[in-house]
Amino acid sequence: MIKILTKDGTETLLNEEFNEAYHSTKAGAYSESLYKFVLPSRIDVMAKEKEEIRILDVGFGLGYNVSVAINVAKKENPNIKVSILSVEKDVDILNKITLINYPDILKEEYEFILSGHFSSEKIGDSTYRVYKSTNKSVKLKVIFGEGRKILQDFLKERLKFDAVFYDAFSPKVNTEMWTVDIFRVVYGLMTEEAVLSTYSAALSVRKGLIEAGFKIGLVEPLGRKSSSTVASKKAELPPLPEKEKSRIRSSPFSEVFRDKTLNKDREEIWRDWEERVNKRKLSVSKSL
Repeated sequence: MIKILTKDGTETLLNEEFNEAYHSTKAGAYSESLYKFVLPSRIDVMAKEKEEIRILDVGFGLGYNVSVAINVAKKENPNIKVSILSVEKDVDILNKITLINYPDILKEEYEFILSGHFSSEKIGDSTYRVYKSTNKSVKLKVIFGEGRKILQDFLKERLKFDAVFYDAFSPKVNTEMWTVDIFRVVYGLMTEEAVLSTYSAALSVRKGLIEAGFKIGLVEPLGRKSSSTVASKKAELPPLPEKEKSRIRSSPFSEVFRDKTLNKDREEIWRDWEERVNKRKLSVSKSL
């Protein structure tokens, strides 16, 4: 594994399957988790208002989002209970976490994460390999398998979450996790005031969230020019500028990724998207 030092001094790794780093090198691994996921999802606010926070973490990765969420919640309210369900494909990810020098501020949280054990658990229609770590106030389960299938099984169990960290690899390489169809599944897993946060600024993602029933907002840029994205059913969100509304309406690249059966391979989903984008480009050029 290739270790990468990010801008804020924290470390990440290169994922060899997708040839992408787990975190933004320009923002920093810790900073990205804090400012693109945890704070936009209102974990700090909920810790003051609720007795328990239920978090859905789509893309456990190196555990930064989980550890920062626990850290922030506990700082705001030492008595808060945090329950986290993480979705992850790589069954070797716990070993990879031991390769990074995680920051001192998260030492306690990473010790907690790494103190767990593996077991099997039936969820919905399937039995999954599960990694569990639990103490008096925090429950973490990492469910290993195909993300779309896991999320559908969560829906069958009628699970509900107060916050969603949507941190799959980019739409270019992990296309199947960015379709309007999987966003509809995630919509069904969220409470009315829950906030979904994601690093993605792609128009296809923003339009897909809207088509799935969400309203969306933008989060201040960190480490790049583009704002990241938040979505909710009813929670108050940062405003969506008129310029961005216009881009979502008119740009060919706002065509959404589609996967009605929720089992297409990523190449097929991407080809279908490209065809629709090119048709819109052609239509626009003919009208000029």
